Amino acid sequence: MSYSHLEPINERARLLVIQKYHISTALQESIFQELTTLAAHLFGLPVAFLSLVDGAQVYFPATQGVPDLRVLPREAALCSMAVHQHATLVLNGISQGSPSPHWQTAQRFRMEFYAGAPLLLEQQYAVGALCLSDHQSRAFTAQEEGVLNELAAVASQAIATWWQYRAEQGDANRWPAVQQLAIEDIHLLQALLPRLRAQHADATLHVVQRRLLNLRETVTAKLPPLPPASSPVRPPLGS
Repeated sequence: MSYSHLEPINERARLLVIQKYHISTALQESIFQELTTLAAHLFGLPVAFLSLVDGAQVYFPATQGVPDLRVLPREAALCSMAVHQHATLVLNGISQGSPSPHWQTAQRFRMEFYAGAPLLLEQQYAVGALCLSDHQSRAFTAQEEGVLNELAAVASQAIATWWQYRAEQGDANRWPAVQQLAIEDIHLLQALLPRLRAQHADATLHVVQRRLLNLRETVTAKLPPLPPASSPVRPPLGS
């Protein structure tokens, strides 16, 4: 089956990038489930998921609220549309649309609202999407779209950082430490949400977006070099 109507103009290079970064393996890391869960909590929605849009299939390695969503044909996944247009896609009243593979998927999972922000690698290749869904239509403001875009940027940076540490000789054991720091930041933000909503309801998204920028810096940051394995352990000064 041809998927040319769903392919961005850089489709061939995009598929090579998916292979280069070993994205199907990267997305098994726990940070991506943590980010997906955070997305659902931030927007108070029952469903969130992260996708990898491959040549013929769309995989969902991280989900919240849709445990049965694992893989779909490309023509049946709304994320394919976000990748095709290379920008955040927002849909409302999906059940009112004309029958199509996308419509059938929305019916199956009771999706009336969908928002998906593309995961961008090397700033130009959309390899998947971080998505939200609800069982009823809802407004989605420009500020909310900005927060979703920032979440997707954190996920994209996590893929790049995971690959960088994996590719650099001697750095493979650094990724778990970076991931743990990022997950701790995610948990802190989740714990902060109730207080933010109670005390600063109007400013919650602004604070969240600032925190997500800090989270992206955590994922980007390089750890200090490890000492060589043969280096002696120095006693503390004064001992």
